[in-house]
Amino acid sequence: MADLAARPALAACDLPFSAGAASLAALPEAAMLEILPFRGRAAAVAAVLGVGLPAPGRVARLDGATLAWAGLDRWLVRGPAAGAALAARLDGLAAALDQTDGWIGLALGGGAAREVLARLAPVDLAPEAFPSNAAARTALRHVPCLILAAGDGFELLAPRSCATAVVADLVGAMRSVAALAEIADPRT
Repeated sequence: MADLAARPALAACDLPFSAGAASLAALPEAAMLEILPFRGRAAAVAAVLGVGLPAPGRVARLDGATLAWAGLDRWLVRGPAAGAALAARLDGLAAALDQTDGWIGLALGGGAAREVLARLAPVDLAPEAFPSNAAARTALRHVPCLILAAGDGFELLAPRSCATAVVADLVGAMRSVAALAEIADPRT
């Protein structure tokens, strides 16, 4: 019989990683809950959350969690507040689906973070188009993901099954951006 053992999705990845002016690290593991309000119940869901549901492309910060628009009529809550207690409070108001084991979280930061992401995602990442607390449901090269602007960096949420591919793509883009910066200014 097979000997199965649980292991973190990013265990095979060499994180944290830095190249040039970009850094990549795993976000701390946290509960994730996808919320799909039932018809006519969005205001009641917002009341339970204590904050309005973010508009498309936006993120709201809750006490102990992040609430991100994740697609048409769906939001993703990530953080300690996203556990079973919240799901129970949403009973009858929304479908609340535990996504904790289905996604990984990465933090991409540094002065070259936007340039790194621009190589992989078809999103306008200019600060005026994608400011702090912006969200985009898009593809990171070939993997569907959710990009959240957080301060001067980004939080990336991607399917757990694609963890090593996402990290490899990001590391490759980071190395490329760093190499180009070194060619442009060999003193760095």
